[in-house]
Amino acid sequence: MNMKSLQSAFAILFAACSVLFLAGCGSSGSSGSSSAPAKTAVVIGKVDVAVKTGVAIATFAASDPIEVHVQSDPDIKATVGADGSFTLRGLPEGSFTLVFTQGGAVVGTLTFGEVAANQQLTINVQLVNGEIVLTGEARTGIGDAGVEIEGLVQNVIVLTPSADSTFVIAGRTVIARPGVTAIREGMTRKTVADVTIGKQVHVNGAKVVNSTDVLAYQIILQNPTTGGTTGDQQITICHIPPGNPSRAQTITIGASAWPAHEAHGDRMGAC
Repeated sequence: MNMKSLQSAFAILFAACSVLFLAGCGSSGSSGSSSAPAKTAVVIGKVDVAVKTGVAIATFAASDPIEVHVQSDPDIKATVGADGSFTLRGLPEGSFTLVFTQGGAVVGTLTFGEVAANQQLTINVQLVNGEIVLTGEARTGIGDAGVEIEGLVQNVIVLTPSADSTFVIAGRTVIARPGVTAIREGMTRKTVADVTIGKQVHVNGAKVVNSTDVLAYQIILQNPTTGGTTGDQQITICHIPPGNPSRAQTITIGASAWPAHEAHGDRMGAC
């Protein structure tokens, strides 16, 4: 092989090695993104019959179906069925926003926070005068991972608002985690400081892997006199569409949906 041929061969080999090196760097970079939020949450939704217009979802689905997608990942999408139902899988933990469209136009968005991996959100919404409104929300674990506990808080093992807090509830060790565990009493958001010994609570959560402990998704403080939760109580609120206060209207929702409405400025009672 002459010198010119040798130089050409060396140049080709160098280029090939450079490509492999860059590919290796790319692989290393993607593996470093393993800390990205897990995408294992599920939303099971139901769009109830629209109010005030008297038009059923079956009519919408037949003529102009409602589409739902995740704002940060439009590939996660579903079409609302004739019965109003839809399911979205592979949603990110932490938080996400659902975007509802009809005929290509956005009719509403809903943002959910404190979402854990392997969590199932069951939601009810209504299409009210062309706007999507959350009317009910419940959170559980997926499949066999789902755990429900109801009983007294027997002990407070660790109380740390900025990190995991641990309780003994009805004989089970329950973990409350910032950004994962939502705590409320009726329509009011609460904190781990409100989960006190002797309090009657209802817990939705999931088993911790290789443990009998439960990671709580929701801790609902119950009525101390009746022992019952006010979670399914129907309440009347003045719903003020974000960015469009002139369209404020009186609606009825489940108490479980109130924290989300309160967060964007709605108020209790009729408008």
